[in-house]
Amino acid sequence: MKLLSVMTACALGVTASATFAFDLDEVKTKVILDLTGPAQGAMISSKVTATQPLEKEGIAELAGRKLRTRFWAVKGPGGIVPIHEHSSRPAMFTVASGEILEHSSLEEEPIVHKRGGLAKESGELAHWWHNAGSETVHLIAFDVQPVAKDYAAVALSPKPVSPSFDMPATKDAQNDLLGVIDLGEHFNQEYGTGWVLSTYRATIEPGGILPDFTGPGEPLQAFVWTGDVQEYRSDNPTPVTLNAHSGSNLGDGTTAYWKNTGDIAAEVYFGVIEPTSEISGIKPVGILAHGAH
Repeated sequence: MKLLSVMTACALGVTASATFAFDLDEVKTKVILDLTGPAQGAMISSKVTATQPLEKEGIAELAGRKLRTRFWAVKGPGGIVPIHEHSSRPAMFTVASGEILEHSSLEEEPIVHKRGGLAKESGELAHWWHNAGSETVHLIAFDVQPVAKDYAAVALSPKPVSPSFDMPATKDAQNDLLGVIDLGEHFNQEYGTGWVLSTYRATIEPGGILPDFTGPGEPLQAFVWTGDVQEYRSDNPTPVTLNAHSGSNLGDGTTAYWKNTGDIAAEVYFGVIEPTSEISGIKPVGILAHGAH
């Protein structure tokens, strides 16, 4: 399909307030896994808010890789995330605002991603994203990114130990598992066996508290979408304020809890590398887009 018009987008459930057509014949393209897509992005921005080398957590199965959090803005109409694939970089995207179309090598028609939707980017997949509407789309992404070519040469740190830290109980907060990528399956058991990349979404009411839910050697990254929270950390005697659209990293045995000191509910997303056993029997509540992989 060379031409994507606003009529096509509306038929797929995307509301677009401006007439916009995207023609692949008018841009430089390339082909990945038999999918043709734009070779260059347009009207997008991406900010890295946290990274953590996984060898520092003592995870031999994922040496040479890091957990990363990014915050994307795709303007419309016409914002484009160029075509790419994910064989070496499994990822999960949550749509924090707006609606966006994903063109995937696994689907014949574009996939509609709406506010709250989750996209798993794993396995033999090539895709590109297109904002056909007038609203800026915001995406929160967690991925496992390679940082070394010779993984066997990466020096592992011992599994970190969490320092003594008074952890309060949960109060007026809910934390839901949205989605999971089995990293062993993604890498065909060559890397990552026994580990998963998980995404969580928490709602913390004013005055509410959410304690850390991971253990030493299970790095966690937080990203605040709405509201303001205080992060109380075991490695810092002074709490840190996390405002909307900011994040943090918990690694090297650090643990924490988050307290909402504001007047509105805070919506916080978490990306976690954790053992497969930690999520065994837990059914994710995330909403996958129609046809999502």
